[in-house]
Amino acid sequence: MAQLAAVTIKDIAAAAGVGITTVSRALNNQDEISPATRARILEIADELQYLPNRHAQNLRSSHINNIAMVMKGPSNPFFLSLIDPLEKEIRSQGYQMSLLRVPHGVEEVEIGRGAQQNSGAAGVLFLGGEAHQSTTVFDTFPLPFVMCTVPPGPQWNHTVATVSVDESSAIAKIVSHLAKLGHKRIAFLGPDKSEHSVGLIRQEAFISALKQEGISYDKQLTVQGNKKDNPYSLSYGYHMAQRLLARKIPFTAVVAISDVIAIGAQKALIDADIRIPQEVSVTGFDGIEFSRYTNPALTTIEQPIEQLAENTCHLLFSQINKKKVKQSQILLPGTLLVGDSTAPAPNC
Repeated sequence: MAQLAAVTIKDIAAAAGVGITTVSRALNNQDEISPATRARILEIADELQYLPNRHAQNLRSSHINNIAMVMKGPSNPFFLSLIDPLEKEIRSQGYQMSLLRVPHGVEEVEIGRGAQQNSGAAGVLFLGGEAHQSTTVFDTFPLPFVMCTVPPGPQWNHTVATVSVDESSAIAKIVSHLAKLGHKRIAFLGPDKSEHSVGLIRQEAFISALKQEGISYDKQLTVQGNKKDNPYSLSYGYHMAQRLLARKIPFTAVVAISDVIAIGAQKALIDADIRIPQEVSVTGFDGIEFSRYTNPALTTIEQPIEQLAENTCHLLFSQINKKKVKQSQILLPGTLLVGDSTAPAPNC
């Protein structure tokens, strides 16, 4: 007598009129679906006499269902805020996540290259990294991968999947906001001089945005750290602002490449008895939660964390499952959040 084919989650999904991911969430008692949907799916599973494939589950609980997250710059609080939504998306696909922290200055692609051997990863998610590398760096990469928060590099073709905020547009929003407030002497706290990634892109976008607003760019108002400095930290922002003040060049606003640098800069300005925003306006970038609770609350660009996580994982699992995507390089809009740290320029 022929044995009936085993019922699969695809069969349950078809009967319930939902996606496979929804069925998987219901069967694994995950929180991302409504109780009513879960109850209906479990009822259909019973009716179809579904039996979990324990062998498959055992395989999926081993290395093969692991996604390696390679985080460049582990002290960056914005990256820390992305870990939970990324892991949530990864787990919704039935995978686990392992986190590999890469210090600033260390080559992240080579770390990711060893993920398959070291952790049996099925794919690699790069959180941060160098945008000015050659595409050839990725030609022999052994696993599906996506660059998250890294915009497409000038030498990259569409084989390098990326998801990031539109850096140029976001910086233009900040500069436009300051220009409307009458600021013309705008300082910039940039990355260290060895960086060739997001910080440099934001610096180039800042110069371009000034030009669009008809504001002259003064190189002496741009401060960058040295190669050994630890960027994207409070202390980096504090010391860069101190260096800016030491130049004794007038300015009425400061644009920092991240919230954490802006917050450190605010402390340096306050310590120098400079009032924010009455004498100097300060802006950041990222929209980290802490920026809303500084005094004054920071004007910044909020990055769409949930969209970054969703799009990144969509691209990664499309590669893993060998599915085509319409777009492999995605730019998302950033939102200008006007806080209490910006005001009309003095005497305007």
